Amino acid sequence: MNFTHIKFGLALAMIAILFGGAMGLGFGCCEDSFKSTFKENASAVLADKYKGDQSLADKVSKKAWVYMKRAHLHSQTMGVISIVFSLVAAGLAFPPKLQMGISILGGIGSLGYGFFWLIAGFLAPGMGSTGAAKEAIGLLAQVSAVSFYVAAIALFITLGYRVFIQKSPVIQNQKTDQI
Repeated sequence: MNFTHIKFGLALAMIAILFGGAMGLGFGCCEDSFKSTFKENASAVLADKYKGDQSLADKVSKKAWVYMKRAHLHSQTMGVISIVFSLVAAGLAFPPKLQMGISILGGIGSLGYGFFWLIAGFLAPGMGSTGAAKEAIGLLAQVSAVSFYVAAIALFITLGYRVFIQKSPVIQNQKTDQI
């Protein structure tokens, strides 16, 4: 298998997996620090953003922790899927530009989407809502998700073409031999 055209996408996907793994390790040692940071950020803007409503601040802080877990899971899962996309494209000898496109778009999507959830989680308590945090960096989520989705669509269309439409050289030779 030739890795020439997929090496950069593989690198991005592996970084996404390592990022997600590092987050998981961080959760094991520092979960309370994460949660304390969220509460401190919410407390700093309690009067301004939450109108003094501590229960609302606590709710946003708890949701920020959920966003950290999403960052961890999305990075790792999408990173692994991106590697599979790249290996399938290279293994089936897709055209070089298609291999590179699938690989890089998948890698960008897997890394970017995890970062989106991480950043949204850290921003939310200080902004007063998870919606405001997601809106502030929504472009990152959109670019990441679209990149990953385009990689998936390109892979599946090309794979479908190869499996269901393109004639195999062996079959073509057998028909020629029969004549």
